[in-house]
Amino acid sequence: MSSEKIDDSSLVNKALLAFRWVAALRFMGQLISWLSTIFVIRFLAPEDYGVISLSEVFRSLFMLFSTVGLTQGLMKIENMTQPIIQKTLGLLVVINLGLFVFQYGLAPYAADFYGNSDLEAVLKVLSFTYLLVPWSTVPFALIARNLDHKKISKVTFITNVLASGLSLLLAYLGYGYWSLVAAIVLAVVVECIWLNRLIDYPKIPTFRFGGAGELFKLSVFVAASEALFVAYSRVDVLVAGKYFDLAEIGLYAVAIQLATMLMTKSMPLFNMVALPAFAQMNATQESSNDYLVTTIRFASTLVFPIFMGVTLVASDLIVLILGSNWVDASGLFAVIVVSVPLRILAYIISPAVLAAGGVRVNMTNAFYTLIFLTVAIFAMLPLGLSGLAYAWSLTSLFIFILTLVRGGRVLSLPIWETCKAFSPALVVSLLMCLVIYLVDLQLAGISGIYALYKIPLGSLAYVLIFRFLFKAESEELMRVLWRLMGRQ
Repeated sequence: MSSEKIDDSSLVNKALLAFRWVAALRFMGQLISWLSTIFVIRFLAPEDYGVISLSEVFRSLFMLFSTVGLTQGLMKIENMTQPIIQKTLGLLVVINLGLFVFQYGLAPYAADFYGNSDLEAVLKVLSFTYLLVPWSTVPFALIARNLDHKKISKVTFITNVLASGLSLLLAYLGYGYWSLVAAIVLAVVVECIWLNRLIDYPKIPTFRFGGAGELFKLSVFVAASEALFVAYSRVDVLVAGKYFDLAEIGLYAVAIQLATMLMTKSMPLFNMVALPAFAQMNATQESSNDYLVTTIRFASTLVFPIFMGVTLVASDLIVLILGSNWVDASGLFAVIVVSVPLRILAYIISPAVLAAGGVRVNMTNAFYTLIFLTVAIFAMLPLGLSGLAYAWSLTSLFIFILTLVRGGRVLSLPIWETCKAFSPALVVSLLMCLVIYLVDLQLAGISGIYALYKIPLGSLAYVLIFRFLFKAESEELMRVLWRLMGRQ
């Protein structure tokens, strides 16, 4: 597809409009959320984050099964009818009622396994959130199906603000990990209520599931893929819970949270826009690869310099933002954050693979990744917490290569074309880091807040080097940026 066709496509225009709304409100909401998270961390102890991290091991996996891929199924299915919606609701009710009972009953055994009594109460409270999932999942999917992300973005923004405010208030008042639990519950409740006010759909479930085979078949593969994804994204904490104390788990959890905050908060909404857009593109034209390559090129230009640059100021940044209690997390943070761009690029490719019928590929990729990470973790356990961080970063490289090769086959997208899209940003980011390193050698005595001079220095170096070495690419990226901003 030529760049002219992309510009003239009403579908791409609609996707870009959706992205602008997602990006704008997501940025404002996440800015508030990130600032709140930073202050909450300062008020809490590593042990508090240890409890929450262990509870998230269970909740993340169970929440995945709570939708069993039906969100993506409703977005992609061609023939949407009222009976299908009601059958979907019915299936979700059955599943989530079972998850509520299962997690509530599992709580004391999980607490005994990790030797932490606080975990039991947290898991029991969070188990009630499953009961609202059916009436959040269906309206969310129906709105996203029509690329009407302006509405969802507003809900997300309001939810982030309210949850962040509550967690900050309770943390300040000394409620410890309960401040985070309360924020999770509030977010679920507010999202459910608000989404149901935005769209009219049949809210009474039916428990006769005949005739919805197409939807359920797709959803099973998506759910299996995402379940494996959650498994490999949590297996590090699952293992750490047995080999490290609660404070060490908290340090590692905070390092992971800070390093991946931008990715974990932004990628789900990107996928929410990308999947239905790619699905509709595949239905109306032969290839959507040009759109994907442009997205990769634009995203890599942002993520490589940001995450690689942050690595060089990790120690000073952690101490300034979180305080001296968290200084031990800075080394872990630096090891993890440098590999985050590779995961982001892999997650950008995945929706296109899914929309092109590669649900089995995504599922097997997740399975291979789970095996790789598990082996890497146990192999590097002798290195302590640093070993977990190294295993995490090596897995990022593994995910990227796997997605590039196997996903490229599904999309008929040559590896060299994808590499050509992200390599300018990677090369310039490495040169930027070299400039910062050489300057730092001359100013080795500078530390603390003054060491953050590396941020504007790196930004200036990146822009100038990119413009000098890749003039054509920089002009194309400026056109994309103007397009995203709604200007011709």
